[in-house]
Amino acid sequence: MERRKFIGLSAAAGTAIVSGPLLSFANLANKKAIKGYVPKTKNYMEVHKNSIVIDGAVPLLASTFNPKHIDWWIQGGATAISVTVGGANLGPDPTAKVIAWVAEQIQTRPELMLCRTANDIMTAKKEGKLGMFLHFQGPSAIGLDLDLVWFYKQVGVGVMQIAYNTRNPFANGATERVDGGLSTLGIGLVKACNSAKMIVDVSHTSKISQLDAIEASSEPVIISHGNAYGKIDNKRNVSDEVLKAIAANGGSAGVVGYPAFVSKNKQPSMDDMIGMIDYMVNLMGIDHVTCGLDYDGTTNGVMPAEKIQAQYDKLVSSGAWDPKAYPAPPYYYPVGIELPNTLYHLTDALLYRGYTKEDIGKIWGGNWLRVMDKVWGDPTAQLIDDGEDHNESLPHVHEH
Repeated sequence: MERRKFIGLSAAAGTAIVSGPLLSFANLANKKAIKGYVPKTKNYMEVHKNSIVIDGAVPLLASTFNPKHIDWWIQGGATAISVTVGGANLGPDPTAKVIAWVAEQIQTRPELMLCRTANDIMTAKKEGKLGMFLHFQGPSAIGLDLDLVWFYKQVGVGVMQIAYNTRNPFANGATERVDGGLSTLGIGLVKACNSAKMIVDVSHTSKISQLDAIEASSEPVIISHGNAYGKIDNKRNVSDEVLKAIAANGGSAGVVGYPAFVSKNKQPSMDDMIGMIDYMVNLMGIDHVTCGLDYDGTTNGVMPAEKIQAQYDKLVSSGAWDPKAYPAPPYYYPVGIELPNTLYHLTDALLYRGYTKEDIGKIWGGNWLRVMDKVWGDPTAQLIDDGEDHNESLPHVHEH
């Protein structure tokens, strides 16, 4: 993003008037302990409220089709969420049904809005709405037709993940037995996304395919949701080499809350979660770490236990999930952020660890906005320069 444009977006965020559905978030400010987590700082709610808060991986809604679950992100103070509307083995018909359901929610609920640009997300913040942008966790909906990338971009899909754990005609997945890298068609997919101004996502993708995609792309590449293998050795986590390459490419990587990717414990502590963020910030720099918390239908508390088990069994039997990377449920997300209705506890924990409000603003939303603006563009964005260079601070190194 050009320096002046980034400043313009940041200035708009700083003067946002919070109203509408985010009032339900503000009403939680006096609660001192939720689900056993006790906040440790006094100003975390203010910092959270004034931040652009983006959850960059939300597959839950496509699992449950429950409108009430959208409210969890509103209650947690989210500004925008990346809604999974396709991927894994979903073909065009089931993908269209998910997109139609999301479109219905946006059309019938005035507190929601579709976001196609970084400026749209700033508008959502100012108007007190929850922004939604659409995300494919795998390219299965396009079949072998790269022209459909343009179609889905016009529908509202802004992020294209090139694989989902297993091999497809484009790339190898993270849990495949052999890593063959991108196919010729896969390189074509990356370039089609660049042309259509769709962000290339290499989450769930094998190491060689990730590096191939970064090399092939003329735009920043992201990992919307993927933790560091160097911290926790799970096959779904991402190598230090790839994370460094993502940062060098100008992209970002989102920290995940899925238990087995954070810790060896059944339920990670908040310290475990912050420890993963520390590791990735030290490795990549503060300008390249985001959040893609990845609450889904198997998260404890989302559905009855028998339905969660049935969904897990289906994912394993289809080959989409490798039990070595995805142990059997229940899945207890980190203490304090068990569900997205308490996202503000992550802000508290970051403040307590020593991150500044500027750091937190980057991790929650600023780094996403930079990539969005670079790839999606926004010809209507106003350029505002206050004379300060807010985007030139050196990464903060946290040793814990």
